[in-house]
Amino acid sequence: MAITKLNEFKQLIAELQIEYTPAEFHGFLSGLVAGGIKDESWQTLTYQFTNDGHCFSQIPLKKLTEFYQQLTESYSQADTQFQLCFDDNDDGFKMADKIADWTSHFMLGIGLAQPKFQTEKDEVGEALDDLNEISKLGYDEQDNPAELASAADEIIEYLRVVALFLHSHFALSVKESDKKQLH
Repeated sequence: MAITKLNEFKQLIAELQIEYTPAEFHGFLSGLVAGGIKDESWQTLTYQFTNDGHCFSQIPLKKLTEFYQQLTESYSQADTQFQLCFDDNDDGFKMADKIADWTSHFMLGIGLAQPKFQTEKDEVGEALDDLNEISKLGYDEQDNPAELASAADEIIEYLRVVALFLHSHFALSVKESDKKQLH
């Protein structure tokens, strides 16, 4: 069963009994995918960072595994169906908080998948620097909620594009050292 709605994702988090928000958990898993984790190590990392190193029960783990596969596929589809997991009904203030949460947990996930990611330069380095700044996103209580919501839409689209870009760099590119030498 594919998870296609935010409330289904919230239900999965409840079944896993973890203290992550949907934005945090989606960001974390998205970072692992964008960082190129293709084997089962994503499960171990998820246990360590969301459940004190303990495995999940079998039924929610099966759902989570299916979701991780679904998320991985969404990055690779020709029409790039990858989307961030946010509630469209939130006001600008809540969206700013969720964007910062998603981004900081995305950075955690990608950092676990690519421990040397901070040495990246050029466009990749700039994208990672942008993510670091977005993870610190804040607002003033006097800010206009409508303007924040409008800015949030633009930031969410930028995050989506950056996540796809980083996925293409880390997960899809074949590094020279990974190629087999032909003799």
